[in-house]
Amino acid sequence: MKTMPSPDNLLAFDALARAGSFTAAADLQGCHKSLISARVKELERELGAVLVLRSTRKMALTEAGERLRPHAARLRETMAQARMAVDQTQSGLAGPLAISTTSSLAQYVLGPVLSELATRYPDLTLSLRVNNRLQDPVADVLDFCLRSARSHKVHDENLVARLAGYASENLYASPGYLARHPPLRQPADLSRHRLLVMESEQRDGLLLKKGEQLLRQPIAAQLYLDHYPLRAELALASQGITLLADYTVERHLARGELVRVLPEWHCDYWPIYLVHPFRTPLTCKYQTFIDFVLPRVAAALPDNRAQAGSDGRASSTR
Repeated sequence: MKTMPSPDNLLAFDALARAGSFTAAADLQGCHKSLISARVKELERELGAVLVLRSTRKMALTEAGERLRPHAARLRETMAQARMAVDQTQSGLAGPLAISTTSSLAQYVLGPVLSELATRYPDLTLSLRVNNRLQDPVADVLDFCLRSARSHKVHDENLVARLAGYASENLYASPGYLARHPPLRQPADLSRHRLLVMESEQRDGLLLKKGEQLLRQPIAAQLYLDHYPLRAELALASQGITLLADYTVERHLARGELVRVLPEWHCDYWPIYLVHPFRTPLTCKYQTFIDFVLPRVAAALPDNRAQAGSDGRASSTR
């Protein structure tokens, strides 16, 4: 069985055929002429044919060498095109980017940022996948995930997690609802109100914090919801008290449509990360996405603006 010719040997032969001498071919390849000679001899062995007639003054291609010449040239062109294609992905701002996040982050934070990005870079094709389950950018073939890290950690050596900022979750209701129901002065008063919460929050009790004081308040709920936009809509419709992240309620608070319930008590607090597969070096498209999205996501998180010294800059972990 004949040996498949080596691409390096074919490229050395192509340089020799173009340059007309071993010395000139070595200049084209950026190597010593003895390497060109050795590779051409190896190619002849692989193909079982004499390709070059050598003399002390000149060289000439045999009939087999002339037949091989255009194929070697096509290999060189294919290699150049392959390099160009990869270089374009490294330096170009075009093509697809797939991003995933939760429904609330999509609606209140990431969606507007991606719309701005698409306007700025019209050659990008952006795909936003909204899913409340934890998605793995490697397994789910995603370029980026904007994650709410309730555990405060991202454990995966294949991922880079860049801190975008922090979010907090607190109790909110409409003024209309509160006007029609008993006053709320302490956490125990929640037992007389309609709560719109997740089932786990009802089962484990509602964890409330005030300074160093922690309280697990038992609550009862008739309607369980793990969807922030729907929680907000029902709260706006005066259907009950619910837990909402701060970034979902800013405009409603400003308009007086919602108010904070038991404002001295705080609920959950967690970081939000922009997560992507570990790649080095980053392509221009990846780096541009990170540089564009991270500060804008940070600016959309109220807690970033509220904390002294917060400047929205990202850090990363692996």
